[in-house]
Amino acid sequence: MKKLSIYLAAALSLFMAVSCKDDDDTTNSYSLSGLEMNGVVAFIAKNDYQNITLNVSKLKSSSGTMPDKIGLYYQVNSAKRDTLTKDIKADPVTSFKYRADSVSTFTITCYAYDVTGKLYSSAVSATFEAIDPETALTGLSGTVPDGEKYLQKNIGGLTWMAQNLYETTSGLPYESCEVMNTLFGRYYTYEEALTACPAGWRLPTAAEWDAALGTDSGPLMANAVFLDSELWTYSKEVKITNNLGFNAIPAGYIDRTGMVNINSGTKEFALFWTADAKDDTLAYYRYIFGTNPVVQKGEGSRSSLALSVRCVK
Repeated sequence: MKKLSIYLAAALSLFMAVSCKDDDDTTNSYSLSGLEMNGVVAFIAKNDYQNITLNVSKLKSSSGTMPDKIGLYYQVNSAKRDTLTKDIKADPVTSFKYRADSVSTFTITCYAYDVTGKLYSSAVSATFEAIDPETALTGLSGTVPDGEKYLQKNIGGLTWMAQNLYETTSGLPYESCEVMNTLFGRYYTYEEALTACPAGWRLPTAAEWDAALGTDSGPLMANAVFLDSELWTYSKEVKITNNLGFNAIPAGYIDRTGMVNINSGTKEFALFWTADAKDDTLAYYRYIFGTNPVVQKGEGSRSSLALSVRCVK
C-alpha cells in the first residue's frame, strides 16, 4: 500500500509538471501576421519570370513585441522551400524573381517566421499560369499575309483584322499581363483607338461595320478555347459558326474611371469601337453578348471605357 502511494504521488507530480508547462506554452504562445506579397500577375509566358515584392512593414505579433530576427522563405507548389533571408533587419530582402520553366499552374507561398522559433509564421499565397502564347488560344481561323502580323479576312469589300489589335504603344493588356496581348488583344479608349491602328489601317465606321458584318452574331463568333476552357457561353438562341471568319472572342472590357483598372465581362462580351463619335464625350461601339444572337449597338465614354479594336483597310 505504501509503495502504491509513492507511485501515485510520483504520477501526480509528473502530471502537475506537464500541466504547468502546457499552461506556460499556451500563455506564452503568440502569432505573427501581416506579410504582404505584390507583383504577381495572373499569366506569364513559359520560361519568363514573376517579379515578386514582399512587404514586411505591416508584420505584427499578437504579443505586442517583435522577435529579434525574422526570416523569409518561399515555396512553389510542393517543392522544397527556398530561403530568402534569415534576418530582414540585416538583409532587407523585399523582392525576388521566380522563373516558370513549364506550362503549368503555379502556387507560390511566402513565409515570414521567427528564427528563434517562438512565433508562428505569417504566410501569403498567389496562383498564376505559365502559358505558351502560340498554343494557349485555339479555334481562330484565317491566315497572316507575308510581312504582316495579324490574321486577316476580306469581308464586305474591306480587309478586316481577324484578331484583336494589340499594338503596345497605347491601351492596356488583359489583367495587366503583357503575355496576353497577342491572344485577347489590348483594350483602348476611343481616343486611343483613333490612332492605334498601324500604318495603312484605320477604325471601321459604324456604317461599314453594319454593312459588312450585319446583325447576326453567330457568323462572327469563334468557337475558341483558352487553356482548355471554352470562351463563349453556348445557348440555344446563338448558333456559333464563325462563317465570316471574324473570330470574335469574349475578351470583355475595362472601365478606367477608377484608380484600379479591372477587366470585366470576360467570357460574356465582345465589344469593338467604331470610328464614329456621338458627341464630345460619347462614341459608338458594337458588341456581342454570348447568349444573344443579335449584334448590338452601344455608346460609351470616349475617355474611360476601354474596348477591343479591329482595324480595316
